[in-house]
Amino acid sequence: MCLLFINIIAQTGAVTPVNGWLLLLILLLAAMLLLVAGLIYAYLKQQSKLRSLAKENEALIDEIERMKEEIHIVRQQAGESDRLKSAFLCNMSHEIRTPLNAIMGFCGLIANNTLPDTDKVKYASIINRNVDSLLELINDIFDIAQVESQITQTQESPVKVNELLGALQSWFNLEKSNLGKEIIQFRIQKGNKDNDFAIRTDEYMLKRTLNNLIENALKYSDEGYIDTGYRFGKDSKIEFFVKDEGIGFTKDKLDIMFQQFRQVDETQTRQYGGLGLGLTVAQKFVELMGGRMWAESEPGKGSTFWFEIPYKKA
Repeated sequence: MCLLFINIIAQTGAVTPVNGWLLLLILLLAAMLLLVAGLIYAYLKQQSKLRSLAKENEALIDEIERMKEEIHIVRQQAGESDRLKSAFLCNMSHEIRTPLNAIMGFCGLIANNTLPDTDKVKYASIINRNVDSLLELINDIFDIAQVESQITQTQESPVKVNELLGALQSWFNLEKSNLGKEIIQFRIQKGNKDNDFAIRTDEYMLKRTLNNLIENALKYSDEGYIDTGYRFGKDSKIEFFVKDEGIGFTKDKLDIMFQQFRQVDETQTRQYGGLGLGLTVAQKFVELMGGRMWAESEPGKGSTFWFEIPYKKA
């Protein structure tokens, strides 16, 4: 508009004092408008920068809060790791020293020539049980170490399932007598009655998994029964289970039992022994065999541990 006025005055060709002042006023007005436009532009640009800085500040605050939360979690994990390490070392000391002391003590008694033969047989049986306990402990430690280091590989071969379950039943019938739990009944439930029924899987991992689950059931049971068996599931799966009428557990306790070096009762006066590796090893082996494990339990009514693996006909 200012340029329009100047153009009109220029076309008239009449430059009078009035026109001169009008021209000057127009120029001043144009300069003011340009100044105001510049100020508005600068203000808007500054506001945009402020909004951008505000967003960056909010993002930075969120990042700081997230980092604080992560630091808090790491501190908790570090504290839990230290606690578990201490508990593991304490349990390890107890679980190793107890059978070793028994072995050394009863070996010394057997060495006494005046000891009756019946006592020697009884003491030899005690020594044998403690040796088995140490071997189980060492096997669990080696198994979990190999799994965690990812050097364990499955070696599939034909496995006669019913024959394997029968061997476990015979072993644990003897073991329950050694533990003074003769009242507990071991029962086998077969999904296939053929004694030669076989599947292709890793025999060692399957046997160790079932062994650890049955051993766990026996540990937490004082009466009733322990059922072990299998059935054919969906999607070409075979499902194994170990069911007992033991003390049972709440959901949070079941979650703890699958963690390394964790015990249902982690107090100094806990009733049940062990390092807390049996279920962890079993779960890791099941995963290596291409399956999964889960559990159902109710306090006072017992527990059922399940795992499924691919059903491959031998």
